[in-house]
Amino acid sequence: GTHIELVVSLQDLIQFLRMPRPTIFYFPLRGRAEVIKLVLSYAKVEFDVENIDYNVMKKDRTLYPFGQCPRFADGVVDICQSNTILRYLARKYDLNGKAEADTCAVDMIMEGVESLRIKYVNLIYNDKLEESAMEKYWQDHFDASTTEGRNGGAHMLYLRSYIKESGFCLESGISMADFCLFDLVDLHIRIFEDKMNSIFPDLVEFHARMSELPGVKEYVAGPLRLARINGNDLG
Repeated sequence: GTHIELVVSLQDLIQFLRMPRPTIFYFPLRGRAEVIKLVLSYAKVEFDVENIDYNVMKKDRTLYPFGQCPRFADGVVDICQSNTILRYLARKYDLNGKAEADTCAVDMIMEGVESLRIKYVNLIYNDKLEESAMEKYWQDHFDASTTEGRNGGAHMLYLRSYIKESGFCLESGISMADFCLFDLVDLHIRIFEDKMNSIFPDLVEFHARMSELPGVKEYVAGPLRLARINGNDLG
């Protein structure tokens, strides 16, 4: 029995050593690849990043079924769509909580983050951080008076309510939801620093706490984290 177990373990080790390093295919900026990099860094998984060939991305439906990136390949999967990649990593690195209810909560928070991220992308690329647009954006998606209005489910107060006494989105500990929320808060601290500090100090504390996690701390302070946030150099 011991001999068989050793053979199986050796085979598993050989297979593991033959596995390619995970590779992220994306533009040379943070964007939608940033959470992937944060999670891999937290999991202490070394990864490669390859700059995307835009023409290939738009024409190759095998590698890029939706004509979009990021794309992620690790020898097990080769997939696109950022939230699909994140859900795969959540399963692989045990970032879905302890029970099915936790997994559902993670999914809900990720959907909430996505709703607000879409509004943020519009603010960056269409409104280009124009002052009046920023004022309306804050009013619609951050001000307490608009939580009961029509906002498409995109409001920071909804997300804020998920932070538990544990300091994370789940009582059971850190999950994929925390990395998604961290990145969203990070983006908004950059453009609304004073308001975030004065009105959302708990989210700023959450951001600081996430920044100190082993693996994350080294990544955010290291050379792998790109300075460029968005494709138009705003944000």
